[in-house]
Order: sequence, then C-alpha cells, then structure tokens
Amino acid sequence: MTMQVIDFHTHVFRDDVAAAAVSALESKGTLCAVYDGTVRGLVRAMSRSGVDISVIQPVATKASQVRSINDWVASTDDPRIIPFGAMHPDLEDPLAEIVRMAALGLRGFKMHPEHQSFAPDEERLAPIYVAAEAYGMIVLFHAGADEIHSTVHGTPRAFAGMLDEYPGLTVVLAHMGGYRQWPEITDVLAGRDVYFDTAYTLGHLPDDEFVALVRKHGVERVLFGSDGPWTDQAVELEHLRSLPFSAEEIDAICGGNAQRLLGT
Repeated sequence: MTMQVIDFHTHVFRDDVAAAAVSALESKGTLCAVYDGTVRGLVRAMSRSGVDISVIQPVATKASQVRSINDWVASTDDPRIIPFGAMHPDLEDPLAEIVRMAALGLRGFKMHPEHQSFAPDEERLAPIYVAAEAYGMIVLFHAGADEIHSTVHGTPRAFAGMLDEYPGLTVVLAHMGGYRQWPEITDVLAGRDVYFDTAYTLGHLPDDEFVALVRKHGVERVLFGSDGPWTDQAVELEHLRSLPFSAEEIDAICGGNAQRLLGT
C-alpha cells in the first residue's frame, strides 16, 4: 500500500456561501483563513503542501441543514477529496439519514457539541450512535473548547461515558481528544479505543506534551488533521515532522492510520 498524506480534518463551503461563511467565522474570534473555504481553494492548498487526500468535515448548525449539506458533500467529485456528512442531535429521524448517507457513499459524519449545544453522553443521542454503529459510520466530534464559544460540552469525561456505552462505535475526537482539555485527556481518554486527530493542536499544546500524549495514547490511533482553512497544511506537516518521532511513526500519523481507518 502506497503511503499517502491524508488530512483527516478540513472544512469547505459551497462556492456561493464560502466568502460569507469564512468572514463570519473570522469575525467571531481569533480564526484567520489560509484558503478561501472552497473545494478548489482546499485542493490548491493541498498541492502546495504535499497533501494527497483531504477529508472534509461539514457542520450543520441546524437540523434543517443536514440533508442539503449531505447532498452537497456527496456531489463532490474531486478524487483528492473524501467527504464526511453532517449530523445534528435534533434531527427527527437520524436513522433514515444515516441510511441515506451510507447509500451516498459517505464514510462518516461530524458532530460539534459547542455549535450544536449537546453533551456527547446525552441519552437523546442514542439513535444516532446505534445507527452509526450499525452502518459502519465513523463519527468525528469536535472535542473540548472552541475558539468562538465559551461553553465546553465535549469534555473528556462526557466522551468517556459515551465510549463506555457504545464500545462498538468508531470515533475520532478532534484536537487530540479535546482542545485545551489535554491534562484531563491524559488521565481519562489516553489509551482508549478511540482515534485522536492533531487539528489545531500543534503550537497550542507544547511540543513535549504533544509527544507525551501521542505516546500514551498510541501512535496507531493518531491522525493528521489541519483544521483548514484555519491553519496552513504545510506548516502543520512541517511542525509534526520536526518532532521526535521515527519515520515509521510519522508515516502512520500522516496517512497510514487514516488509510487503514478509511479502507483506502
């Protein structure tokens, strides 16, 4: 299997709304876009950065957006893009939509506890988790704090409770298990059967602590993610490759683990 560089955590918007969406997010905090938020902009960034595949992770801020977002991402036909779908805790019939996502060829979907105001261990999410497990969907969560929200619903202990209840669910926790929650992650989540991605972590978590968390969790369960357009893929890759990991470990984090997870 040829090793590819896979960015497991990127964001894009429809061409007609990308400029407004990026501007609105930039206006709320410290975020600053590196590309324009379109699929074409992401692919150009990938070419500059040496990224072979990007997984796009859409977020539905309202339940009414889920179906249209999933239709749009499924229509993406660039061979360098793998689309995930969107899900919302208030969607009336999540099973039907997850069945539809699977039929559309989507490998998984993203949920965001802060944008969507839920805790991951809430009982009302059971239909989503049961359906995701039944249809082999990967669920990527924004985890921990967020630059534009004051809440932290996605805590390490809430995710631990979810994992206890649904041990067969395939889960990726963004931001190395939870943005700015890393001491508790080390105690509560590190080493569990769950993937972490590196999105928006390098430079925020000190390098020695980042390496220690990867070691405790297991290199085989860590995925490279940039959180583009909010970071530069090239800078993120350069930073990751500068850390004291072996060449084999870097290959695993930068793409091998994602290839295995995605079955590519």
